[in-house]
Amino acid sequence: MEPQAPRARILLLGGAGETASVQAALRGRAGLVVSLLWCGAPQAAMPSDLEGVTPDRAGLAGALRDGRFTHLLDVTHGFAGRISRDAAAACADAGANYALLRRPAWGPQPLDRWHEVADMTAARAAIAPFRRVFTNVGRALLPELAGYDGQLFIRQTTQHAAPPPQENMHYIFGSPPFSHAAEMALFRELAVDAVLFRNTGGAASDTKVTAARALGLRMVMLARPVAPAGLHLTDARAVARWADSL
Repeated sequence: MEPQAPRARILLLGGAGETASVQAALRGRAGLVVSLLWCGAPQAAMPSDLEGVTPDRAGLAGALRDGRFTHLLDVTHGFAGRISRDAAAACADAGANYALLRRPAWGPQPLDRWHEVADMTAARAAIAPFRRVFTNVGRALLPELAGYDGQLFIRQTTQHAAPPPQENMHYIFGSPPFSHAAEMALFRELAVDAVLFRNTGGAASDTKVTAARALGLRMVMLARPVAPAGLHLTDARAVARWADSL
C-alpha cells in the first residue's frame, strides 16, 4: 500500500518567541509536513530545515514551489514588516495559503498615560519632554532617536561589547523573562519618567507595560507594521486548531 499523501505541507517562518511552541504543535499532528525556515535574530536561531533560502519575495516563492508547500505560516517578529509583506506576496505568487501568528496588541487602560506613535520620528518627538527614558526598541532603531538629549536606557537581552551610538544612551543588559516586580524595581532604580516600547503585544512580555502602568509612567507605544491580509492567529493554541482544520 502506498503511503497516504500529506493533507498539508507547511513552510513555517520562525523568529518570534512562539516559534518553538508552534513548531511542536504542528509536528505533533498527523498528516502534516512541516519545514522550518529561521528568519529571526542569529543569536536565537533554531535549526532550519531549508538551507540557502533568502527570505524575500522571490526566494520564498521559489521555496514554496520547490517544496510543494500548500501553506506558509508566518511566526516572525511582530516588527519584521518587510519579511511578512514578502511572505504574503510570495504566497500569492506560488499559489499557497498565507497565515500569520499575530499577538493581540497591548492597549491603554483608564488612567494610563498612553501615547501611540506610528514611527520613530513621532516617537522621538513624544519622548522629547522627558529626561530619563527606558526603551526596548533595539539597536537598529537607535539612530532614529538621534537628537534626543535626555538619558536613554536601552534594554539588551544579548551580551555584547558594542558601544551605544551616543553618550546619552546606556545599554541595560538582562535575560528574559522579566517579572513585574523586577521591572518595577529597575524603573525605580533608573529613575525613569517615561518609557518607549514597541507594541509587540501578547501576555508573555507585558510585565514592562504593567510595571510602567503601576508607576504612572508616560508610555509611548510604537505601533506594529500593518499586517498583510490573510488568516491571523493569536497564539499556539489557535495554530493547533487551524492545523486540525486543514
